[in-house]
Amino acid sequence: MDRQTWLITGGAGYIGTHIADLFIADGKDVVLLDSLYQGLESRVFYLRKKHNTDIPLEVVDIRDYTAIENIIENNYFAGIVHTAALKAVGESVEKPDEYKEVNFTATAELLKLAQKHGVKKFLFSSTAAVYGSPDTMEPCKENGPLAPISPYGSTKLDAESKVTEFINTPGNVGTSLRFFNVVGTAARELLDNSVENLVPIVLGQLNKGEAPVIFGTDYPTQDGTCVRDYVDVRDIAAAHLVAANATGAIPPIINVGTGRGASVREIINLVLDAVNKSDTAVIEAPRRAGDPAFLCANVDLAATAMGFKSKYSLEESIRSLF
Repeated sequence: MDRQTWLITGGAGYIGTHIADLFIADGKDVVLLDSLYQGLESRVFYLRKKHNTDIPLEVVDIRDYTAIENIIENNYFAGIVHTAALKAVGESVEKPDEYKEVNFTATAELLKLAQKHGVKKFLFSSTAAVYGSPDTMEPCKENGPLAPISPYGSTKLDAESKVTEFINTPGNVGTSLRFFNVVGTAARELLDNSVENLVPIVLGQLNKGEAPVIFGTDYPTQDGTCVRDYVDVRDIAAAHLVAANATGAIPPIINVGTGRGASVREIINLVLDAVNKSDTAVIEAPRRAGDPAFLCANVDLAATAMGFKSKYSLEESIRSLF
């Protein structure tokens, strides 16, 4: 079998480099595309050193369709993993047009280029934000209600529909993988630098000598704080690899999570324990608008359709950060 080459957009990002790491270990070649707006070139340097191989990094904006077409024309890609996106929920409310341009329009254009140049596999990194704020304490199913409450969630949901159109074209395969809350790292060099995710936020607060903040302690959950499904980034990468290696059709939408919920208070306590600051006081603040009490994945489809199940425990994910 010929060695495959994959294009990974957002390839210098937190998730993109973890995907690249596993693809290379699996014997695939990768070309990374990233604007470096959020991605870090240092992550790519780490992967080159770890795998002792040249990994092309194309510093290109995902909206530069001419440059992207040139990259696709000059390579024979077996598939595309599309992780490039703007992902700050709050910012998306302030900049809805930019989020539509990057998350939806650029995805649609990339799919057109894939179709034009015969790239048959397309894996889209989507999000649990498409489920919005469920009024149930049941895990979200792929065919369940979709009601995004931010332009971020809406643009990703609209992009999913374009990916499904591509997949439904004869000869094409792929899926949209809906991640839940991503945590952990395969190496310190690949750490999440986002200011949007809970664990980096808590660590940032502790580093500045500030107390972690819990927004809302009166939810109908076991300890009164919001419950989320925290899935390790190494499991996210593994799900992409399983989808990439699938020999037949797989469902167009698949949740990637653990199927287990952890509360905000639990997460903060795990982080405090990991840094030996378990006696740190936590600030309890009022609820934030739009935060659902419970948002977890039903992971049955990933297991039955792809044979995929998350491997890392929450404790292992937190420990990996230190």
